[in-house]
Amino acid sequence: MLDINNTLDLIKLKFYNEWLYTSHLYDEGESALHQQLTSDMVEKYVDPLNLKKDANILDIGCGYGYFLDEMKEREYTNVTGITLSEGNANIINSKGLVAKVYDPTFLPQADGFDDETADFIFLRHSLQHSPYPIFSLTEYNRLLKQFGKMYIEVPAPGGERRHEYNQNHYSILGPAQLEALLVRTGFKIDSFNNMEFELSTTNPEGEEVKVKEQYYCILVTKQRPLDIK
Repeated sequence: MLDINNTLDLIKLKFYNEWLYTSHLYDEGESALHQQLTSDMVEKYVDPLNLKKDANILDIGCGYGYFLDEMKEREYTNVTGITLSEGNANIINSKGLVAKVYDPTFLPQADGFDDETADFIFLRHSLQHSPYPIFSLTEYNRLLKQFGKMYIEVPAPGGERRHEYNQNHYSILGPAQLEALLVRTGFKIDSFNNMEFELSTTNPEGEEVKVKEQYYCILVTKQRPLDIK
């Protein structure tokens, strides 16, 4: 027998997601800062992993494709970007790289995103966009092979740029909450580092000012699968 209440709940969830993704999300465009930071983080955190050149690598929240560019230069052959932006996906695909348009929290098995098939996930400036980060991390546990690695980079809370108020930021989490969610979703934290630097921005009066920025750079290993049935 059809349970109308369950059906209504699913419809509400669909509408809430569509509201978020049509009202709040936007293409962020090119950024020399993030291009350089991506290059630096690949050199610091990804290169030492010595991943096989045919490793199955996912760049979830791939933005303008800077990580995909870096991996192509390193001759990796099986790297897929995930984005909600059709515009960014078209730009990436036009360069001969691979980007697919999906909700980063729910990657379909019908398109090959099967359980325990990914060797590495690059999750740079993506998790803060998730309305439900514990669901997102649970999905990444599902995708990763046992002892697979994931790099996470997110802005820290309480900064001068007030990331909490960005239109498409929903989860600006502190270190204790991030650690707790990662452990709860089956990951072992290999390293949890602060990155602090200054950048130039424009204040409401149109003046160029220097502000402090702080990111968390986290490397984790899938320690155990989650028994979700």
